[in-house]
Amino acid sequence: MHLVAVAAASICARRRRLIASFPPTHTRPTSLTGPRRGHSHAYGLFPLSLSYTNAPAAFADEVDSSSQSHIRSRSQSQSQSQSASSARSISPKKVTSLWDVGNGITCTSLANTTASRREQLGPVGMALLGALEDVADGPVFAARLEAELAEAGIERIRPYQLDDADNRPMAELMGELQTIQSINALSHRCAENRDHESEWNNRVHTKVLELALRNDEARVGFRSVIAAKISSDSRPTHSPGLTTGKIVDYAMFLEPSRPTRNVVASLIATSSESINHVSYEPLRTRPIAVSIKTNTESRTVEEAKVQLGVWLAGQEARIEALMQRLAILEASEHEAEGEVGSRSCRRGRWESRASQSHTPIHIQQPTPTPTIDAISPGTALPLSDTVFPLLSVQSESWSLFFGRVSSNTSTSMSDLYVRKPASRIHIFHSIPLGNTANTVQTYRLVKSLKVLRAWIDEDLRLWWDKILGIDKDGD
Repeated sequence: MHLVAVAAASICARRRRLIASFPPTHTRPTSLTGPRRGHSHAYGLFPLSLSYTNAPAAFADEVDSSSQSHIRSRSQSQSQSQSASSARSISPKKVTSLWDVGNGITCTSLANTTASRREQLGPVGMALLGALEDVADGPVFAARLEAELAEAGIERIRPYQLDDADNRPMAELMGELQTIQSINALSHRCAENRDHESEWNNRVHTKVLELALRNDEARVGFRSVIAAKISSDSRPTHSPGLTTGKIVDYAMFLEPSRPTRNVVASLIATSSESINHVSYEPLRTRPIAVSIKTNTESRTVEEAKVQLGVWLAGQEARIEALMQRLAILEASEHEAEGEVGSRSCRRGRWESRASQSHTPIHIQQPTPTPTIDAISPGTALPLSDTVFPLLSVQSESWSLFFGRVSSNTSTSMSDLYVRKPASRIHIFHSIPLGNTANTVQTYRLVKSLKVLRAWIDEDLRLWWDKILGIDKDGD
């Protein structure tokens, strides 16, 4: 009995010491209830005052600090590890400042004055902006649809919303109306059910793009690029915490003319190469024109800006590499032509001198093929001559950002070995294009996308032809 009493006293003392080992200011977590609400920050939840950019990093730091502060059993550690993994899967991706990408990316609001906007966007960007503003301020419906719209219960139609110049066949107009009504219904359903991004893409966004761009890809088309990643050769220089994996959801592309395709084929000789910054076979010879990132309301606009900025930086890095290759090829061709012409002239002089003198003649060796460092950066067409439209879609709302390379950046060919891209990029935001929540705004959205389609087929086509050295009359 004495031994039993001693053993019981020892167990009680050991239990008291174990309880005393926990900090008195915190409640011990259990696998059932976890930490109390009042002490949640001590167990790894970051404070609400942190910014979007710093929150994920703070989350990781707090989890590490908490795990070092408390002694837990193996089962508790596994349970908390699974919980932290689940929290990270729904939290924003860890990002860093866009200024650390390449030679810097800035995001700035569009200016209010016309002069300042012209300086931001350049002539090509201003023309596109003007066309989109005309859609926002102009008519929406074909005038011949007025009776059908009233019969369908469409909201009150104002005279300035009717377009007398729209003379498309009535069957086409009715088909468009029915499709837009279907888009509106599906958009409401996705919003009410808080559907996932993939459901929005499949049921709503793809239908909008099909209606605006049609399935005729003879000159302009679009693809879902959710499986496309920036290739290693075009991946922009960035901080270690930046995500450069799957970034955008759709890409509108330019179908090149036959002369352009021939030049592109000479630049991407191997099957692993692409004119774009992604190794995606359907777009291997088709330049990406407009990039589209879709999100639901649970994701922030700031995250979309980061993803679109990184994507654009990769695109610029690839275009810079193509321009370098073209400059080298052009310099090599000029060198070869000069060598052939000078060789015939020198042969005549050598024969004349040889007949007058027995002095050995030293033949000058051909000049080596120029390297990247030998190409003058001034020979490259400035990338700032165009803009790169970027679309951000938040559930039913569509907005346009303008990406543009700084016209004040002096791009040195050797800079690509230091930072990629070598150019500095500005992103100007944003222009509302419309939304799929109601009929009027969906019509405006479709018209805005048609404006982008026309811009790709005309202005961007001319820009790419200049980049690739294609005569505009060669098509």
